[in-house]
Amino acid sequence: MFAFDFTLTLDKVSLLFALNVGILGLAAIVASLKYMDIYEFKPKIPYYPTLLVFIISMLLIPMVRDWFSFLFLWEVMTLASYFLIIYDYPEESAKKAGWKYFVTMHLFDTTPLIFAIVLYYAVTGTFNFTQFTQYKDIIVFLMFFGFATKCGLFPMHFWLPDAHPAAPSPVSAILSGAMVELGVYGTIRILDLVDWRVSSWVIYAIGLMAMLSMVSAILSYPLQDDVKRLFAWSTIDNMGWMFLLIFAGLLGITGVEKDISYYVVAHGLAKAAAFISAGALLYVFGTKSLSKMKGFMNSDAFTAGLFAASIFALEGVPPFNLFFNKLNIIKTLLEVSQGLAIFVAVEWVIAFIIFLKIFHAYVISEGEPEVKRKLPASLAFSIVVLLVLSLISQFMCDFIWARW
Repeated sequence: MFAFDFTLTLDKVSLLFALNVGILGLAAIVASLKYMDIYEFKPKIPYYPTLLVFIISMLLIPMVRDWFSFLFLWEVMTLASYFLIIYDYPEESAKKAGWKYFVTMHLFDTTPLIFAIVLYYAVTGTFNFTQFTQYKDIIVFLMFFGFATKCGLFPMHFWLPDAHPAAPSPVSAILSGAMVELGVYGTIRILDLVDWRVSSWVIYAIGLMAMLSMVSAILSYPLQDDVKRLFAWSTIDNMGWMFLLIFAGLLGITGVEKDISYYVVAHGLAKAAAFISAGALLYVFGTKSLSKMKGFMNSDAFTAGLFAASIFALEGVPPFNLFFNKLNIIKTLLEVSQGLAIFVAVEWVIAFIIFLKIFHAYVISEGEPEVKRKLPASLAFSIVVLLVLSLISQFMCDFIWARW
C-alpha cells in the first residue's frame, strides 16, 4: 500500500508558479526555433524532447501534493536540465559547468531533500503534505538547504554563474526565470506545513543567506564581461530578495506568499527576456563578450533596444512591474526592520547604477561591431511578448488571485 495519494491540484500560489513556467517554456520554445541554428555540430542530445521533459516536470512540481512525487519530478527536472546545460558538449566549459552542476545538485540539493523526506515520513507516516511538529526545525532546514542550493542562494551559489550561461540561451531563460524559483516554492510548501513557525536559528540563517546573496551579486556585477554571466549573477541577487520575503513571513508578517508569487512572475518574465536578448546578441554578433560588442547600438539598433528594455525590466525600472514588486518588498521589510529595508533599497540603487554604467559603456558607446546574422523574427517576438507581459504582470496576477 502506497503511503501517499498521487493527486494534481492547484491553489493560488502553485498556479502562479506554474503559470510562470508555462509562459517561459512557450517563450523558450519559440526563441529556440532559429536560435539553435548557431550550433553547427551534430548534437548528441535531442534538444526539443529534452526541453519538453524539462518544462513538463517543472509544470507538475507545483501541482503535486506529496513529497514522493515531488522528489521524483525534482530529479527528472534536474536530469533534464543537466543534459540541456551540456548541450554544447564540444565546448570544454559547458562540460565542466554541467559536471559542477550535476555533482552539486546531488550532494547539496537532492541528498538533504532525501534525508528530510525520510524523516518526514518517519514522523507523519505518509508522504502527503500534512501538518507536523516533531523534528520540524531539522526537516525544514534540510529542505530549505536543498532548495537554497537549487536557487543558487549564498554560499551554495557557486555553480550558477557557470551553469546558466553554458546552456543555450532559451534554456538559460528557463533555468534562471523558472527552475530556481521552484526552490522558493518548495520552501513555501514546507513552511506551510509547520504554520511558518520554526526556531530562531533557522529564521536568521535564511535571512543571513539572503542578504549575503545580494552582497555577493553586487560585488560580482562589475567583474563580468560575459553578458550571460552578468544575468546569472542577477538571479543570485533576486533570490536574495525572495528569501528576504520568506524571512519576513517567518517573523510574523502576513501576506508574504502572495507577494512572493507576484515577484516570481515579474522576475521570471524579465529574466527570461534578458537571457533571450543575450541570446539575440550571441546570434547577431557571434559573441557573449560585452567588450567585443562595444557600441552595438550603432550596428543593430533594434537588437540593442530589446536588450536595453530587458535590462530596465530586470532592474525594476518603471513602468515594468518588477519596480512595484521591489517597492512592495521594501514596504514589507520596514515592518521587520528599518535597517534591513534601507539595506535592500541601497542594494537596489547600487545594482541599477552598475547596470546603467554597463549600458553606457557597451550599448551606446563608440564602436560598431560586425553583424554576422540578422535577428530572426522568432527571437524578437519572444522577447517582445515577455516584455509586454512584464508590463502587465501585476494586473494578470491580481486577476488570477482574486478569482481562483
